[in-house]
Amino acid sequence: MDEIRKFLSAPDKNEDEFWESDALIWVDWGDEDESVIEYFNDELPEKDKIRFECVDSDKERGVDIVLEKDGVKLPIPYEDDCTDRDTTLKSIQEYLSPDYQIRWYMGSLGGDTLAFCILTASQWNELEREFGAEKAAYYFAPVREDSRMFDLGADEVCDWLEQREKA
Repeated sequence: MDEIRKFLSAPDKNEDEFWESDALIWVDWGDEDESVIEYFNDELPEKDKIRFECVDSDKERGVDIVLEKDGVKLPIPYEDDCTDRDTTLKSIQEYLSPDYQIRWYMGSLGGDTLAFCILTASQWNELEREFGAEKAAYYFAPVREDSRMFDLGADEVCDWLEQREKA
């Protein structure tokens, strides 16, 4: 949290250092989805780790990822043909909610490798009180059910970057 706090205190001054910080979880568009889950598990305490298993599927993607929480098993709701990072990230967020929030570091917008941060909901609330919810969300967009991250087209990314420059 301290690295994110330092970044938010002076984003222009601290951006280069923040890119190298341990606060960021880097996810590449080509990463295996079970690896994405492990990236977040690496940042979580043992008691909060995401429990999951990969099971063979007769669908074209060949595998289903099943999350288990409180004795309930739910498959990640992928489309029939393939797994995808957006669906995986949104499912991780749903699994960890309300205790944790995953936020997309918007400085990585436009890349094929995107950066995310995970903190407890109370830590994000503290940062929002300190720096303002609008500023926190400008730099760290909450991952929500309707979030589109990896499946944005080039024109959408350019439009979004242009809007952010005007803000």
